[in-house]
Amino acid sequence: MPEPRRWSSAQLETLANEAVKLFRTERVGEPRIYSAFFEAFAPVFRDMIENALPALLKKDVDRELLAKIVSSDEARTAFRYLAAPPISDDDLKTLASTSLSAAALRTDAAQAERVRDAVLNVIDPHRFPWIGDNRNPRDGEKNTAIIASAVLVATQKVSTSRRSSAKRQQEEAVKTTLKKMHFREVPPRNIPLLEDGPRPGEFCGESKLGDTRADLVVRLADRRYLAIECKVSNSAVNSFKRLNHEALGKARRWLEQFGRRAVVPAAVLSGVFNKNNLEAVQDGGLALFWGHRLGDLETFIATCRPKTPQGQSGR
Repeated sequence: MPEPRRWSSAQLETLANEAVKLFRTERVGEPRIYSAFFEAFAPVFRDMIENALPALLKKDVDRELLAKIVSSDEARTAFRYLAAPPISDDDLKTLASTSLSAAALRTDAAQAERVRDAVLNVIDPHRFPWIGDNRNPRDGEKNTAIIASAVLVATQKVSTSRRSSAKRQQEEAVKTTLKKMHFREVPPRNIPLLEDGPRPGEFCGESKLGDTRADLVVRLADRRYLAIECKVSNSAVNSFKRLNHEALGKARRWLEQFGRRAVVPAAVLSGVFNKNNLEAVQDGGLALFWGHRLGDLETFIATCRPKTPQGQSGR
């Protein structure tokens, strides 16, 4: 059966350099996204620091105020980012033993107090020095705290947006390539056995193949499964986790469960990747394709079509 192309060390280095150049180009537009997040959250922090925070510092917890805060995604984010370091939603729920239900906070004073204290007990002393000193803020301290807090959120939002949007765009590009080749998209599903998956000429989005999830599961014309992981990395260090730990780990699991004659594990890559890591995963059985060269993926899929008697590829 046809196998995906194996890249030489020199080719991997060239492809990785091309991906880095594209990554740099895409980053040029990020300051605009950062500014949008900053401008959105600066007024939220101003209201939080000038109005909500003084009320929250009083001995008797303001349950109605906390209920309003947790009911708003933006206000809840600002509240969590008062802490140093910022507390995630899940961590806040754990620390306060609560579901962050507005209704519960309105009626349960003890629960509301735990939510308030989980954040205010670790409030950032560098952004809010007047609180630890038990004094009124000096000139400019509130404004400095507002700017610093909005910067924290904007930076995190850009990082999160970068990862999620880049991966989503990559998956959509792969789907477009498959549809161009007349593959039909079908609903995601669990595929514990080979007969449970899409039929030849079909593919599905994120699905559990065996006991491990793949971003895309494609049924090739020769009946093998092409299990694709879409990986976007912003640094060589990050690429080890994304590629060598996550993608190669899944590939080994699929090969162990189904065998090389049934599954072709693959990764589509964009961003920054270390050449040595690329060589290691390719040697480990993971086929490598690139987001900026999806024609290579198309070529491999085409070679998996059965040949007609005249020697031409059939659909």
